[in-house]
Amino acid sequence: MTIDYKTEKTETITARISKQTLDKLRSYAKAESTTLNSAINQLLSHAVDWDIVASKTGWVPIPKDILMSYFEKLDDKTIIEVADASGRNVPRDLLLAMRGKFDVKEWVSILRSRAKAAGFHFSEIPEDDHVKFVMKHDMGAKWSIYFQTYYDSAFKALGCEVEFSMTNNTISYKISRRNYDPDK
Repeated sequence: MTIDYKTEKTETITARISKQTLDKLRSYAKAESTTLNSAINQLLSHAVDWDIVASKTGWVPIPKDILMSYFEKLDDKTIIEVADASGRNVPRDLLLAMRGKFDVKEWVSILRSRAKAAGFHFSEIPEDDHVKFVMKHDMGAKWSIYFQTYYDSAFKALGCEVEFSMTNNTISYKISRRNYDPDK
């Protein structure tokens, strides 16, 4: 979930942090060209929205190279069958366990958090009557097929029509503002 800290209500707290952790936070903030306060807010938000609940709901960290090598051994038909079946069933359980509701806005929030946790580039581009999403995963064509099929099945289960396009390392999709409005 993207939080606009300028409009979000905040509170001031005092916390004791080890020097080593604080040095790492300062280094991270500098590398991201942001303030220490903003970096801490972003990291805590990600921890609360993703890290704390992800492992409890079945997410496991696996190195990208291992996943890519498994997929290279699969044919496209198998990838599509697995992605379609999982996309129809898995997101409902994930949404209910991680966000407490089954809707498009929360699904997009999970996709955004998952992309960030995986180190993928994820952007959301509001346009006139729809919102476009672009996810650059750099995992190859078979993963583009998987992501597109999985996401399409998940969005259909949510009653949301989506228009997709993909390259070997990127998928993009458009959702009508009737189904998803980031401003609401």
